[in-house]
Amino acid sequence: MYSFKSMNTTISTFYISEEKHSLVQSWFLYAENIFSRFLPNSELSQFNRSKGHLFLPTSILYDVLKTSDDFYKETEGLFNPYLCEIICDLGYDRSFEMLGLQEVMKGDKEFVIPMNPIIFDESMKGLKLIDASIDLGGIAKGWTAQQIANQLQASGELLGAISAGGDIFLWGERQNGWDITIAHPRYTNKDLFSLKVIREAGVATSSTLKRSWKTTKGDTKHHIIDPRSHNSSGSDLIQVTILANDLTTAEVYAKCLLILGWDDGIKWLNRKKPTLAAIGIKRDLSIHVGGAMETYCLEGVKKVESTIC
Repeated sequence: MYSFKSMNTTISTFYISEEKHSLVQSWFLYAENIFSRFLPNSELSQFNRSKGHLFLPTSILYDVLKTSDDFYKETEGLFNPYLCEIICDLGYDRSFEMLGLQEVMKGDKEFVIPMNPIIFDESMKGLKLIDASIDLGGIAKGWTAQQIANQLQASGELLGAISAGGDIFLWGERQNGWDITIAHPRYTNKDLFSLKVIREAGVATSSTLKRSWKTTKGDTKHHIIDPRSHNSSGSDLIQVTILANDLTTAEVYAKCLLILGWDDGIKWLNRKKPTLAAIGIKRDLSIHVGGAMETYCLEGVKKVESTIC
């Protein structure tokens, strides 16, 4: 295993050479300088300042914005990359490690997100941003890890895994499958359950507790924004893990289910994406399993010594 820091998290690779790991690190650092909303000179920051004007992006920014917009439409706006101004208004206006314990919540603005916040000019690969600002925090890590994994497989790496802050893409056959653990939502040094994954898969976990902060009013806010209320999500779920064929899809749908809550969310997921598997953790730490779990896992979900099916 090799590890490094990028995109405000730890990136790790497994079962690939040190040489290939160096390429992974270079690619992530390059992607961070394009996608970060916290770097004033990143390409995304430049695009956010270009509202109303034609912008000619690099192919990587164009691709991730097109993918994000496709998911925005596919999920009927539940996955929403156009909430940057709202999340800043709630206090998350700088890199998380720089947030103080008490951040000012302005909260007095009204935000209207246009029906089509970006105009895509496919003929010249140009973009025009219409009265919105973009935050790619909900997709950038998973998308980057997935693209790198695709390149590694194409170059002949038949077995490997890339973990991006706990979201992981696994590929290649292992005789006994992949044993992975999912972190406890409340304790950073403790795992809550484990999975034995038997096939290539993206496994993404999203939590309302990982990035949370206090406002000057004493309220607790977190970075999972419900686009319907323009506020931090208040569902009965505090953590969701999704298994999918690719990591980008898993990352997007984990956030959607977290926003909807378990009962409404699993019905919505089964209707929208019946091929996905879901594990939801409620506030009382009860574990709920749904979707196509048998497609991805051999032994279900294991908590301590018991199996939950």
